Amino acid sequence: MPFPDSSPTPRSRGSNDHSPHPPASDETWLSTAELAARLKIPIKTLAAWATLGRGPRYARMGRYRRYRLGDVRAWEDEQLRGYRGS
Repeated sequence: MPFPDSSPTPRSRGSNDHSPHPPASDETWLSTAELAARLKIPIKTLAAWATLGRGPRYARMGRYRRYRLGDVRAWEDEQLRGYRGS
């Protein structure tokens, strides 16, 4: 049985995306470790923020906190606006 064509899929014209992964949608869920890496902060900081009611909005999935990318982006925007207004 022959293998399916493994040639790269054509890109849309003008695309400068050289990433092998499609862009993440706002519905993508991030783990605590993934968010800590994104923000370049310790995981314990996210835990402390959750205890204090600070930081990005999250959902509990069992015993784990998961952060929706759209909520993270909105929270990041709020942080930037807060610094501009000071």
